[in-house]
Amino acid sequence: MLRFTIAMLLAGVCLAQNEIKLDPQVLARYVGVYRPAGGADMSITLENNQLLSKLGGQNAIPIFAESETMFFPKVVNAQLEFGGKDAQGRPTQLTLHQNGRDQTFSRLDDAEAKRVAEFDAARQKRIKDQTATPGSEAALRGLIEGLISGQPNYDLLNPALANATRQQLSQLQSAVKPRGAVQSLTFKGVGPAGADIFDVKFANGVFEYRVLLGPDGKITGGQLNGSPAQ
Repeated sequence: MLRFTIAMLLAGVCLAQNEIKLDPQVLARYVGVYRPAGGADMSITLENNQLLSKLGGQNAIPIFAESETMFFPKVVNAQLEFGGKDAQGRPTQLTLHQNGRDQTFSRLDDAEAKRVAEFDAARQKRIKDQTATPGSEAALRGLIEGLISGQPNYDLLNPALANATRQQLSQLQSAVKPRGAVQSLTFKGVGPAGADIFDVKFANGVFEYRVLLGPDGKITGGQLNGSPAQ
């Protein structure tokens, strides 16, 4: 089964690192939202003098300083390195070091960061209330119909997911096309990470799909070929 999901921190055992204490005023500089070239945003918040890192729809985890620029979580083997400075002395980028790979995130301006925070708050409310994201049904229908035809509308997808879909288009189409035409979509609920869950009725069966939209309305993750509905 092919699954495409937002980038996520993988659980593991964190290597021993030397933790230092930083002044809360210093910690406050790192608060913001950071965006990679493709994938999920990283939100850094400060609660009770503790920095927290939150990747996409995942739960926030505490991060601890080993220097004024390098931080680490205690629940995974990774490091977060802050770099650059804006006019207010805040870092302009964040680099995630994990599994021998580096992923760079650029700090969003305050207006865009506010929009992301509002979207995340709305997502948490949707999870609680079990209500669909506006536009998710239309986006999912458009994506499935594009996969069936072999000509997906890549504008429906964020860059990372669009690239992955291009690479695996033949596999996705071979899984979806035999199901026949889409007849209806029925919303079932919202998953723990905020993905909307639909039963999609095709001419040849009913399959469950999950779709996750970002603040820009583009699909950032989900289950693109579906699985037999229970």
